[in-house]
Amino acid sequence: MKKQITAFVTACAAALSMCSCSLKTREMVEEERTLPVPPKLVFLGDSIAAGYGLEGYDKSDLYHCNSYANIIGNDYAALLTEEGCDFVMKNDAVSGDTSQDLIDLLDSGEIDADLKDSEAVVVSIGGNDILHIIFGAAENLGWDSSTGDFDFDRVNFKDAITQLTSMSDEIDDALKGYEANLAIIEQKIRDRTDGEIYIQTLYNPVEFFSDWKMLVEYAEGKIDRFNDIVKDGADKDGVHHYTVIDVGSRFEGKNAELTNIASYDIHPNAEGHKIIAEMVDTELRKGNYSYTVTVPGEEHWTSAAKTLFVVIAVVGVLAIVGVVILIMKKKKQ
Repeated sequence: MKKQITAFVTACAAALSMCSCSLKTREMVEEERTLPVPPKLVFLGDSIAAGYGLEGYDKSDLYHCNSYANIIGNDYAALLTEEGCDFVMKNDAVSGDTSQDLIDLLDSGEIDADLKDSEAVVVSIGGNDILHIIFGAAENLGWDSSTGDFDFDRVNFKDAITQLTSMSDEIDDALKGYEANLAIIEQKIRDRTDGEIYIQTLYNPVEFFSDWKMLVEYAEGKIDRFNDIVKDGADKDGVHHYTVIDVGSRFEGKNAELTNIASYDIHPNAEGHKIIAEMVDTELRKGNYSYTVTVPGEEHWTSAAKTLFVVIAVVGVLAIVGVVILIMKKKKQ
């Protein structure tokens, strides 16, 4: 009789072993993994961010020139592919836009989907708020924008002072407007994403015109004020608003090398975009990024297996009881 019980138990164990693959399962679980760079990145702003002046630039498709946005986008796409994570880069910069134009774009809702769930937003804006005023004054002071030459006989010193004074008031008003708009831009981006915001400072292409010292020094003072506005707004009233990428300082003394100003175009050249890409990349890599993947969890018995165990246990107990009863009956006989 003991042999029968042993045989029964052995048979149950063998049955369980044979069907254990179908009786066990792994639930899929979400696992968070860290990343060195943001998996979703958005660029906003003006022609600097758009890549104006570069080979392959097309205002209707910003993804084919070697702008700093595309340099970073291509590098990050390759890097995150190795990490097993998808990468998304959106460039919503518009050549010619002022800070007010960017506010209008944010209000339009057209880029809400791009900003949603983005881990980082890089902004170059405000140059058009003041540079067109400066270069307009330069033309009034005798600068020929087609040749880059100054006609010093065209404007006397008194006229120059008058022009600079008039320009000063106009630029000061523009700077006040920019300061107010920058705070609005930061808040509107913040309303649409929890990602970090990065604001670029402005370089001074006017330094190229070294022969017109009065204009160079004047422009330098105004652009310095512009950059102070950017820096002062980053951490204000004990609150962190955005991170500054100080392009202006990096370009200082090198605008002739890093822009197209020698061709009377104020935009960064290919080398300038490489430098900006390096600066943006350095700041972005300081952030903390992660993504979620779905992976198999720990193996465990299915509900069907648990039911089977109970059935086998009950049957086993009943069998043992039955065997005991038979033994007792035989002893009585």
